[in-house]
Amino acid sequence: MNKYAKSLLTLLIASGGAGIAFLSGCQEVEQPAVPIAPILKDTAFPSVDDVVPGGTATISGLGFSDEDIVYLKDASGKTIQVEVVGVTDYDITIAIPEDAGGEYTVIIERAGLQTTLEGTLSVPLMVVLEDVQMPADPVSGGSTATILGSGFEAGDKLEISGSQYPTGKTFSVDLSIVEGGVEFTVPAELYGVSTVIITRGERRTNLGTISTTVNVGDAVGGGIVYYVTDGGIHGYIVNMSNIGSATEKFGPEVTEADAAGTSTEMGTGKTNTESIINKFNALQSANNWPEWVGVTIAAQWCADHTVADGEYVYDDWYLPSQAELSEVFKVKNMLAEKGVSIPANNYWTSSEAPSPDPGWAAYYVNFYEAENLVTAICSKAGWTIGVLPIRSF
Repeated sequence: MNKYAKSLLTLLIASGGAGIAFLSGCQEVEQPAVPIAPILKDTAFPSVDDVVPGGTATISGLGFSDEDIVYLKDASGKTIQVEVVGVTDYDITIAIPEDAGGEYTVIIERAGLQTTLEGTLSVPLMVVLEDVQMPADPVSGGSTATILGSGFEAGDKLEISGSQYPTGKTFSVDLSIVEGGVEFTVPAELYGVSTVIITRGERRTNLGTISTTVNVGDAVGGGIVYYVTDGGIHGYIVNMSNIGSATEKFGPEVTEADAAGTSTEMGTGKTNTESIINKFNALQSANNWPEWVGVTIAAQWCADHTVADGEYVYDDWYLPSQAELSEVFKVKNMLAEKGVSIPANNYWTSSEAPSPDPGWAAYYVNFYEAENLVTAICSKAGWTIGVLPIRSF
């Protein structure tokens, strides 16, 4: 036995076992818990589409606690504490400040220690408004319109756009604050159904849509309105003149099985045009018809047509269906007064003949006629006649 062991044994004997009790007592002393940073697993942020300034956001994950304090830190390093709305075993829900916007780092604090969550919380840069009511009735270009609601500020602007306008074209409109909302002057060029967005610096909020009426004969959209529906909210615009030469081909004569499958009705010209071009390109590639190489068919003439509007371009023209071109004929005299040039000629439609001739023939409208509407079918490849594009809104 070494000297240390002997001394310990002597001490235990001399104390009559008290030393054993002392050692036992040492084993029962409780050590204070050492705080650790929150341990959080499987965390995931909500989509930006599910977050609204002034609303709430739910972060999913495991390990959140009622004791947690949540901070948001923006790109500049500014940190703010946000309210914790609720905590479950699987997530934590926080309140998003009304003036929030952009990317935020999320910090969770518990017992004075912090954990930074991986990733960022995206908050859309929005203008927060309440009780917004867009004009219920259609408006007209140049008129004054009112948007009701609260939260508008001096300097707010409207950005108005729509698929009926050239790509990239928007209208920037100033607002005047009035009792209960704001007023603005409807741009004279507006027509159809347009999307309205309010802007405040970098912040943007979609307010909904506004409907603007036009009349037959109005010059909008790169041409002249010749037919309207829904009280002038929707309609058709004819190009200011025919395009190509006076003798263009519809396309090759094919079997009924290789017809494009078109319609004669209003509202089908655009789809007809796309179908004709797709079918022609597919058949050309498969059959390699040498006589059609380099030939621009009537539908392609329209699809390639463009009309400049300052720095923007209208490029959504198409070959009208039989019904759509028939309506042009009915108002051709009015259109001539508006400057539309439609020389006397037969003009192609995008409507193929009914079965069993859709592969062989297509409809045309006779513009030689002074008053009587004449429309019939003719050979796709055998006839060479005119092309007149339209577009719709």
